[in-house]
Amino acid sequence: MEENLRPNEDSNLNNHLNIEDSKQNDESINSINVEDKNEKDKNKNINDINNYSSAKENINSSSNNEKSKRHRRGKNETIAERTFKCPDCDKCYLSGPALVMHRKAKHGYSAETEKKSRGRPKKEDQQENTFQNAQIKYNEFLNNETRKKFAEKEENINLEIVKDNMFNIFRQCKNDLFNNFENIKDYPFYQLIIDNWDNDNYEFPVECFSDNNKTENSNSNLNKYNSPPLDQIFFLYLKEFSTKTNRNYFWFINKFIVLFRECINNFKKDQVKDEYKTDKEKEYSQLFSAEGIPESCNDFFLEFMQPNSYYGLNEQELIELAQHFCFWLYCNKYTHSYLTLL
Repeated sequence: MEENLRPNEDSNLNNHLNIEDSKQNDESINSINVEDKNEKDKNKNINDINNYSSAKENINSSSNNEKSKRHRRGKNETIAERTFKCPDCDKCYLSGPALVMHRKAKHGYSAETEKKSRGRPKKEDQQENTFQNAQIKYNEFLNNETRKKFAEKEENINLEIVKDNMFNIFRQCKNDLFNNFENIKDYPFYQLIIDNWDNDNYEFPVECFSDNNKTENSNSNLNKYNSPPLDQIFFLYLKEFSTKTNRNYFWFINKFIVLFRECINNFKKDQVKDEYKTDKEKEYSQLFSAEGIPESCNDFFLEFMQPNSYYGLNEQELIELAQHFCFWLYCNKYTHSYLTLL
C-alpha cells in the first residue's frame, strides 16, 4: 500500500515542482521583458537627451550668429575700420549716422541746406579747376631753386650772353638742324635778336600785321587773332624772362626756344608752300601766328626731341618749361589754348 502511495506522492511532487518551475519561468520571462523594456526606455531617454543636446547646440549656434550679426562696434575698434571721415575736422566714425550726429553737434551741419553731389562735376567746373591749377603752376614756376634769380643785384642777361648762347646752340646742332646756314649770322632768328635786344621799348613792326604776303584764298592763321608772327613772340618770351631768371636757366630757355622753333618749321614747311607765294623762301615761324602752337607740343617731344635724346636737355624740366611757355602764350592772348598735360 505504501508502494501505491509513492507514485502518487511523486506525481504530486512532480506536479508541484512543475508548477514551481513554470512560475519561475514566467517570472524570468517577465523579468526579461521588464529588462528589455527598461533597456528600450533607457535608449529612448539617451536618444532624447542627444536630440535635445543637438537641438540646444543648434539654438546656441543660431543665437551666436545672431549675436555676431548684432555685434555693436565700440570705441575700441581700430581706426582702419572707421571709414566714415568728417570733412570738417578729419575725425573718423564707424557708421554714417554717427558721422551725421557728430557734424550736427560740432559743426552745425544741416542736411537740408547742404547740396548733395550728383555724379561728376560739371564740365565748366572741371575746366575752371584745370585753369586754376595751371595758373598756380605758372605763377610759381620761377620760385624753383634752379630757375630763380640768385640775387636781386645779379646782372641781367645782356646781348653778349645771348650771342654766346646762340653761337653754342648753332655749333652743337649744326649737322642736324642748320645745314642750310653757313654761319650763325645767316640764321633769321639770330638776326631778329641782334637787331632788337637792346630796344627796351620794342614794339611789333607794322608789317607783322600785314596781309600783303597772303594769297587771296589762303586759310592760314596769320593775323587771324591780330597776333604777330611766331618769331616775334619767341623773341618777346626770351626778352621778358632774361630779367626774371638766372644765367644758367636762361641758357636752358634759349635752347628750348630755338629747338621748338626748328621743330615747328620742319613739320609745317608744306603748309607754307601751300598757302604762301613769296619771292624768298620763308619759314612758318616768320609768317604764322602762335595759334595752335600748344597742340604741336606732342610732336615736339615724341617726334623731334625723343629720337635725338632731347639734345642733352632734362626731359622733365623741358616738359614743365613747355607748359610754362604755352600758358604764357595764353595769358598774353597769342593763342586760345594752353598746355596742361603732355
